[in-house]
Amino acid sequence: MKKIILFTLLMLMVNSNSVYAAGLLSFGGEQVVEVINLPNDERYQLATGESVDIGYIYKSVEVIFIPIWNYDGYLVGKVGDKGEYINIPFDDLNSIIIESGHEFPEGPYLDFWHRIGGKIVFLLIFFFWGFKLVKKYQKKQKSNAYISALPTGRERLQDILINGQQFNVQQLAELEPSILEAEKGLDVEADTEVDPVTEAKSSTQVEGLEFLGFRDYWGSLVTVSILNMNKVSVEQVELNNDELFERLLAVAKSIPSKALSTVHYVYYTFDKSPSDEDIKRLKSLKKRKIKSGTNQIPCIIDFENKTVNLAQPFGALPSTKTLGNSFIRADKTQGLPAEDKT
Repeated sequence: MKKIILFTLLMLMVNSNSVYAAGLLSFGGEQVVEVINLPNDERYQLATGESVDIGYIYKSVEVIFIPIWNYDGYLVGKVGDKGEYINIPFDDLNSIIIESGHEFPEGPYLDFWHRIGGKIVFLLIFFFWGFKLVKKYQKKQKSNAYISALPTGRERLQDILINGQQFNVQQLAELEPSILEAEKGLDVEADTEVDPVTEAKSSTQVEGLEFLGFRDYWGSLVTVSILNMNKVSVEQVELNNDELFERLLAVAKSIPSKALSTVHYVYYTFDKSPSDEDIKRLKSLKKRKIKSGTNQIPCIIDFENKTVNLAQPFGALPSTKTLGNSFIRADKTQGLPAEDKT
């Protein structure tokens, strides 16, 4: 009876759901776990008839439901299974434990997950994502800093795309220059006699497509093509644009990728600066096929004026800064990343 009165006088019910949360971070919520299961008799019951056990109450900090820190822990009288408890002075708590035939419990009172396991998982996730971010940053920095030592701007551009941006080179027959033409015709040698119709057809062939690369980038398949505008006219490019777009659609289907959308960057490269009118005409070749989530984006690269002119308000891939590195010819042993020096 004495113990019943003691418990009744000391009873302080606390709700364990007072948790402060911000996003996926929670802290301040109290939790109670059982430490000693007391005999289920009137000595260890409240006046209301509820049984009391020895429990441990604590507060914790959790990130994405992973416990990373515990604090303010102490032994209490645990009431039921709803997180309720009563505070008991230490001397009375010790007497109750001895009277029940148990020894005073030594910590730790929490399981491995709440003590250490959660911290290990959190640290592993933290370091994993930290490592990924660092590698991504380093890769971006290297890509932006990559400078090729090749002699011409067009060669440097291709070198930067392949080695600085890790585009996979794809050699596809359907994108060979001799197939891109306004009218179907035959390749004809300059000194071969042909009828006027055949000669007219062959004169429309676009021979400037020199490079195609692809890579997955943030859930999209990205391809890059380089057109050498020393070999073709703006008129030829305009005539072949629909044909080129259809062939790029076929390329996307032939490349193993789970990407849901595709972006085709077509770089029109000039050794001699194009006119403002030519730039306007090339930029107007931008195409979009909504159903297949496909975009074709023209990009005019002027090696004479050292400018990059993109047919959209937002950035290119690679960045205009990286593309601009094709204007810089590095010394073969100076200015290159250490692993690329020979």
